Amino acid sequence: MLAAFAMLVQGVFLVETAGSLLFRYPLVDAATYFQQAVAIAAGHGAAAGAFWQPPLYPYLLAGLLHLTGPDPTILRAVQALLLAPLTAVLLWRVARRVLPPVWALGCGLALSVTGPLFFYQAQLLPAAPAAALLTGILLLALRAMESPAFWRWLLAGVVTGLAALCVGTCGALLPVLMVFACLSGAAWRRRLCYAVAPLTGVLLVLTPVALRNQEASGRWVWISTNDGINLFVGNNRNWEVTLTAQPGLDWDKLARLPRQQGNVMNAVDGGLYFRHLALQDASRDPAAALARLARKAGVFWHGRELPRNMDIYGWRNQALLLRAAVWRTRALCFPTGLLVPLALVGAWVLVRRRAGVLLVAAVFAFGLLVALYFPCSRYRVPVLPGLVLCAVAGVHAIGAALSKRRWLTVGAMSALALAALAAVNQPLTWPTDQICYPAHLWNAIGAAADGRGDLNTAGFCYEAALHQDPQFADALFNQGTIFARRKENARAIASYEAAIAARPDHDRARINLALDLADRGDLDAAFRQLSMAETVNPLSAEALYNHAALKLRAGRKEEALLLLGRAAALDASRRPAYEALARSLSQVPETR
Repeated sequence: MLAAFAMLVQGVFLVETAGSLLFRYPLVDAATYFQQAVAIAAGHGAAAGAFWQPPLYPYLLAGLLHLTGPDPTILRAVQALLLAPLTAVLLWRVARRVLPPVWALGCGLALSVTGPLFFYQAQLLPAAPAAALLTGILLLALRAMESPAFWRWLLAGVVTGLAALCVGTCGALLPVLMVFACLSGAAWRRRLCYAVAPLTGVLLVLTPVALRNQEASGRWVWISTNDGINLFVGNNRNWEVTLTAQPGLDWDKLARLPRQQGNVMNAVDGGLYFRHLALQDASRDPAAALARLARKAGVFWHGRELPRNMDIYGWRNQALLLRAAVWRTRALCFPTGLLVPLALVGAWVLVRRRAGVLLVAAVFAFGLLVALYFPCSRYRVPVLPGLVLCAVAGVHAIGAALSKRRWLTVGAMSALALAALAAVNQPLTWPTDQICYPAHLWNAIGAAADGRGDLNTAGFCYEAALHQDPQFADALFNQGTIFARRKENARAIASYEAAIAARPDHDRARINLALDLADRGDLDAAFRQLSMAETVNPLSAEALYNHAALKLRAGRKEEALLLLGRAAALDASRRPAYEALARSLSQVPETR
C-alpha cells in the first residue's frame, strides 16, 4: 500500500508537469549529468582526468538510459517512479524500529507528500538517490545494532561509500557509524573490530575510484575535485559575493581563478588552490570563520527552501500538487518550517533510546557537514527522510502525552515546538536574495533548447528572461547568438552591445561582437573588441584564436602567428590544431 501511494503521488506530479516547458529539458547541473550519462551509455566513458563531480549518479543514469532510451522526460519519470516507493518503504522499515506500526506507516506516507523530495525525485540530480541511500544506511545500521556482526557494519559502510559517491556530504555518516559500531560490541577487541568495519566498507568502495583518478590524473583524489571550489564558495571572506555566482559569466570567472592567479593548470591542483584560499581566510580571522559556520549551520534548519542555481518556488505554478506541498508566508515556510520544530520534539524523545540517538546523530552530522560548505534546498534533500521520521516521532510523543494527560510534558513539548517554529520561520536575508531567479530559470531553459537546436523555443525563453531582468548579460548574449544564426546581424550586434553595456567583462559577447563587426567590414572595431576580450579574460584561447583569424584576414601574418602561439599555450585540447595551423601559415608570405 505504501509503495503504491508513493508511486501515485509521484505519478500525479509527473502527469501535471508532463506538458510544462520548465520540465522539458534537464537544466544546469541536471544537463551536465544527463550529458555524462549519455556519453557513458554510448561507451565513451567519463571525461578525461579525475572526476569533477562524484561519479556514481551519471553511471546510474547511464544504466537507466539502456532501458528508457535517450529521452530525458522518460528518464526522469522512470527515476522518480523507482525512487518514490523505494525511499518511502525504506523509511517505513527504519521507523518500525523506533515507532509503533501505525506511526511508522505514517512516516512513509508523510515522506511521499513532502514537496521538496518528490520535486527532486523528478529532476536528473543526485539529491533524491542520495536520500534513498542515506535511508538505507540508517536501516542497515539499526539492524547491525540489533544483531551486531562485522559483516553488518561492513555493509553499512559499503552503502555509505556509495552514498558519498553520489553526494559527498553523505560521508558525514561514517564517524556516526563508527561510534555506534564501537558501542555495539561487548569486549574491547570486538568493539574495535566493529568500529573498523564501516571504515573498511567505505574504503572498499572509494579506493577503486581513487585509483582510477590516480591513473587518469596522476594525483590521488578520493572522489572528485569539485569540493575545493565549493568549500571556497562558502568559506572565504567574500563568501556573500561568491555564493551568488551563477552558471555563466560569473561562475566561469570564479572557476578560472586558480589558473589566472595561481598559475594552476589542472583540476586537481585547482581544487587544492581553492581549499588553500578558504583555509587561509579562516586562519586570518578565526572568529569570523566560526561566526560564518554558525550562521550556515543555523540556516540549514531554516524553513525556507534556499536556492542554489534554481529556486524551487519558481516552479510551483507548474503543478497544483507542488503548489500545495511547497509554499511560504510571512509566518510559515511549508513543509520544512513545520517539520523542523516537530523533529526537535521528536529528537528529544528519540534520544532516550540508543537507536533514536543514532538517527538524531546522523541527521545532525549531515547538516553540519553541509553547513561547512553552504546550505540550500537541494543539499538538504538527502536528510529529509530522517527529518520526517523525527517530526512524526514528535507528533506521536505529543499525542501520547495528551492521551495520558501529562499536561506538564505536553506544555514543555509545545513550548519547545512553538519556540522552534518561530525561530526557523523568522524572516531570512541570504546573499542569493539579490539574484533574479526567474530570469536565470528562463535563460537555462533557453540554453537547453538552444543546445537541442530548438531556436524558436530558445528565443522565446531568452525574451522571457530579459522580461524578468532586462540587464541580464548572459541572456542578452544568448539572444545575440540566436539572432546571429538567423542571419539577423544588426539585432545580434545590438544584443551583444547591450550585454557588454550591462557587463563590460563579458568576454564572449565581445568575441561574438567582433566577428559580426568583421563580417560588416569593420576590422578595426573588431580588433578593439578582441583586445578588450583578452584584457578581461587573459585565459581566453577563443579570443586569441579569433583575433589571429582576423589578423590573417587583414594580411598581418606575423601578428596572427604570435596570437596563435598564445592560444596554443592556453588551450591544451586544441594545441595540436593551433600549432599545425601556425606551421602552415609560416609558409605563406605576409601581405599588407
